[in-house]
Amino acid sequence: MVALFVIKLLTGIVLMWLLMPRKDVTDGFFRIQMLVALGLSVLVAMAIEPSAFTDLDQSSVSAEEQATAVQTSRVIRGLMIVSAVTAYVGHILWKLSRRAPGNICIYLLGAFCILTMLIQGMRVVRIVPAWQQILSDVASAGVLGATITGMLLGHWYLTTPTMSIQPLKWFAVVLGIASAVRLAASSVSLISPGFSSHDTTSVLWLGVRLVGGIVVPAVTSILVIRILKYRNTQSATGVLFAGLILVFMGEMSAALLERSLQIPF
Repeated sequence: MVALFVIKLLTGIVLMWLLMPRKDVTDGFFRIQMLVALGLSVLVAMAIEPSAFTDLDQSSVSAEEQATAVQTSRVIRGLMIVSAVTAYVGHILWKLSRRAPGNICIYLLGAFCILTMLIQGMRVVRIVPAWQQILSDVASAGVLGATITGMLLGHWYLTTPTMSIQPLKWFAVVLGIASAVRLAASSVSLISPGFSSHDTTSVLWLGVRLVGGIVVPAVTSILVIRILKYRNTQSATGVLFAGLILVFMGEMSAALLERSLQIPF
């Protein structure tokens, strides 16, 4: 479960690199971000297990399903090892201010991470169609990536206070869009298969998921946009940091629900 969560987190971070206005951000930011990607890639490679792609009841798993799960985990582990190597090379290139080859590393990381998330979305055991699982994963990746990368960019203004605030504004807008997509994906899951379990624990986890994964990112986006009108990057960063904690709680609650109910809320 942890590995699948980190896959969405890493993919979201790399997606933000791909989409953000990189020319307005100094090289040092991407140098450090590459180390973040390196650490997360290694974590996934170490934590991924075949059990993530089989039913909780291991006694009902056939030999063929077990073999497929083992193969899937090996493919993902291989992709993450390649991603880790790419991130290390990218770190060196951004450290040397080689922006063109550094951008190539970002594109390669994007390809590896998106492919990994698509594989896990199609292979993980769920009672919903694969497209619905992938939509949910993309929405979660967007919320996670926009929140944590925006927060880290906000901290970068402490070292480069003269940098344009347009990239941080961009992250605030994208966070609002990501929360809207997350709302749509969660609504599909609630309406389509229905909330199959009404026990108190599941309802509580669902509440944390909806608040932390949808309401908090939307409110954070609005607050950051309003704060940046006064060019106060430190306050905006503080809001993003507080929002990140609640977003993590929401997404981890969703992971627990997915694992127990096989529905991507």
